[in-house]
Amino acid sequence: MKTRVITTDRVKLGIKGLDPLIGGGVSRGSVILLPGCVGSGKTIMSLQFIARGAMDHDERGLFVSFEQHEDRLREQALQFGWDIEKLEALGMVRIMRMSKLTIGQVLADLEKAIHSFKPHRLAIDSFTFMALSAHTRERLVDIDKIPSDELLYGEPKHLNQTTPLEWNSIVVKKMVTDLVLMLQQKGITTILTSEVSKNSDWYSRDTVSEFACDGVLSLKATSIGSETQRTIEVVKMRNTKISGGIYDFEFTPQGMKVLSQNK
Repeated sequence: MKTRVITTDRVKLGIKGLDPLIGGGVSRGSVILLPGCVGSGKTIMSLQFIARGAMDHDERGLFVSFEQHEDRLREQALQFGWDIEKLEALGMVRIMRMSKLTIGQVLADLEKAIHSFKPHRLAIDSFTFMALSAHTRERLVDIDKIPSDELLYGEPKHLNQTTPLEWNSIVVKKMVTDLVLMLQQKGITTILTSEVSKNSDWYSRDTVSEFACDGVLSLKATSIGSETQRTIEVVKMRNTKISGGIYDFEFTPQGMKVLSQNK
């Protein structure tokens, strides 16, 4: 097995106010979990990480989306002054939308893209959706071909009925740990977004990502009257002295900005 190379080189995430809280940046090749509820800012932060890396540090970035169309992501980025289309033309950014939902196809396509594009930075939005693809118990089953009523209300008859239910969890956990290890060994600095409920005791639905990843940056969004308060917490960051506490952040015309006060 290839040995992971530990480096003291720091990668700036490109989020104003955040890098000082994590020793000036994360160790190069770190895999960072970014959990949060709906509307907490996970996609924007991930886009900012990729765009600023290309614009400010000449680092190629691969953005993998399981939910949003490429054009929609380009539109979101442009609102903050990140011309993704221009960066794509320069060969600095690639947006890859995953339409194949079986885990074997997903991993094969991802490895192929990494091999051809050779990114310095990678964002997967969302890792939760990627892990859900492992729940098709026959690896050749395509979720898109299963009727919606079967997925929502009953056991899809297209799946192998003899496979034990507990295998779902085992497959997901192995996929998570194997993928994180592969990214660490390749030295790709990565953000994996994770969908969680507001009151979840975990930072991922698979309950293993937070342990496998090198760092966890938790985003939260709370409605206060007609306004939304957004916060970020540095839960852990390996090989890094971190500033504890929960920090407010806001979206400016230039992107996400972490405020200096903590709670």
